[in-house]
Amino acid sequence: MNAAQQTPRCWRGPPGAGKRRALQAALGVWSSSLGQHYVLKRQLWDAPLQGGEETGDADADAAADAAAAADAKSLLPMECSPLHWGFDIARMSLQDKQYIRTILARWGRGSHVAGHSRCLVFYNAHLLSSESILFLQAFLEENHRDTVLWLTSEHPLPPRLSDWFLEIRMAARATPSAASPANSEITEIYRAWISTPATLSDVKRIRAVVYALLHRNLRWTDGFHQWMFALDTVPLTPAQRAAAAAVCVAQPFTGPGQTVPSYRIPVLWEQYLLSLREALAPAPAPSPAPVLTSKKVNAAASNAATVATACKSSS
Repeated sequence: MNAAQQTPRCWRGPPGAGKRRALQAALGVWSSSLGQHYVLKRQLWDAPLQGGEETGDADADAAADAAAAADAKSLLPMECSPLHWGFDIARMSLQDKQYIRTILARWGRGSHVAGHSRCLVFYNAHLLSSESILFLQAFLEENHRDTVLWLTSEHPLPPRLSDWFLEIRMAARATPSAASPANSEITEIYRAWISTPATLSDVKRIRAVVYALLHRNLRWTDGFHQWMFALDTVPLTPAQRAAAAAVCVAQPFTGPGQTVPSYRIPVLWEQYLLSLREALAPAPAPSPAPVLTSKKVNAAASNAATVATACKSSS
């Protein structure tokens, strides 16, 4: 394994840029350099999420693993090979702090048996919470000599991790990708907004959309970018585009490695969508100039003459 392979790497690029494929290709090259065939297997991670830190008692670990295996909700899809373990942060369903802790604990107990460094892979690292960022920072400080950490991310890594990683930038594809987050539902909502003026009834509709987003257990950061990317799928005037851009820039907690308190997520969604609704509303039509009839013209002239006479008499 050469020095380049020992360096922690982060493939960064927009959705559909081929980050996962590039990482898998790098694993294949590494495997070939060791004279091995790269065989990727997929299985389920069944470590427990509750109960705090794991102890060294093998019986307790076995009992906890059996309980976790019985609970389908604790099963997490993963990939593995003789060289690596791979996990997708997007599949951790807002519980990445618990999963990361158990993964790092398991990795540190008997995982280095192949006689060479192994690789721990996390896809979509931009979805990591602030607590998970701290776990990974401590893990790198303690295990960087015998463990390689590779990531994929759509955004730059937070400062706590960026100094550890060699960033490999991936360009967007020239043709739209099927993995684009702009979906038809958001596009249809935008098309309705840009064609009709905002009304008070929009508040009720937006709250129904917020409820649906919360029901899907969608991360605030991930959902924010889906709605932002979908703006490119609808025709906007320069004024609408500028107003929508100002709304997106003003939103908090949109960077990687930031944790949003759960009680704030509904408020953030409602404020974000209401602001977009107002920004995308069509400009009001100019009101027509008032048409004065002959009677109104005569009345206005007589009123003006009366005012002028009153001013002269007072002076």
